[in-house]
Amino acid sequence: MSRVTVKENVEQIDVPKKPKFETITDSLGRTIQLRQLDPMQQSRLVMGVGGDVSQNSTWMNGFALPAAMVAHIDDDFFGFPSSIKQVEVMLAQLGNEGMSAINEHLMAKYEALKSEHEKAALSAEQAAAKN
Repeated sequence: MSRVTVKENVEQIDVPKKPKFETITDSLGRTIQLRQLDPMQQSRLVMGVGGDVSQNSTWMNGFALPAAMVAHIDDDFFGFPSSIKQVEVMLAQLGNEGMSAINEHLMAKYEALKSEHEKAALSAEQAAAKN
C-alpha cells in the first residue's frame, strides 16, 4: 500500500494592524493617547456610573466617554474608569486644554466620516442616474 503525504501550503497574509491608540496633542503640548472603546467597555462604563447618570446623554457623550478613551497622557498610563469619581479625576487631569483637543479630534473624525458617506451617496446616485 502506498503512502500519501499531504502538505498544507499556508501563505502568510499581511493584514494591516490598526494602531492601538490614536495620538493627539493638546495646547499645553501634552501627548494624549486615546483608546477606541469597544461595546464591552462602553457597557462597563454605563454600569460603573450607574443607570441614572448614564441616562444623561450630554454628560455621557460630552464628558464620560471622552474621559474613558484616555489611555495615556505623556508617559502616565490611565486605566479604564469604573466610577463617576474616576471619570471626574480624569476630567480634572485633562482640563480645558485636554478636553478641547479630544473634542476637536472627535469632531474631525466625524466630519471625515460624514464627507465619506456623502461622496458614497453621490456616487450611488450618479450610478443610478446612468441606468
